[in-house]
Amino acid sequence: MAWIKLCGLDDVPVGDMRVHRAGDVDMLVVRGTNACLVIPPSCPHMANALVDGFFDGCVLTCNKHLWQWSIADGQPIGQAEQPLLAYESRTQDGEVWVNLEHELLYDHQDEDEFD
Repeated sequence: MAWIKLCGLDDVPVGDMRVHRAGDVDMLVVRGTNACLVIPPSCPHMANALVDGFFDGCVLTCNKHLWQWSIADGQPIGQAEQPLLAYESRTQDGEVWVNLEHELLYDHQDEDEFD
């Protein structure tokens, strides 16, 4: 395993999300009231930045086509057709650590098909 310190837990307030970099890989840290999820920064549907979306502390919503996911497990809610990929992560001593064996990437569909 390749565990890397990603950020301090205080760098991402509860109910917020922030992009952080581990090595040369950008990751989105989404901190809910009971969970912290580390995911690729783009929507699995298209390459839209999820940090531009909406987060209510439990549900992450992409602002482009309103796909939604539970932060507890990354599973889709409503019209979202696929779950979020998630990095294995843990919090320890006020820090967020991520297992970066390889970068997680989505196979984005051609945006022209949907716009």
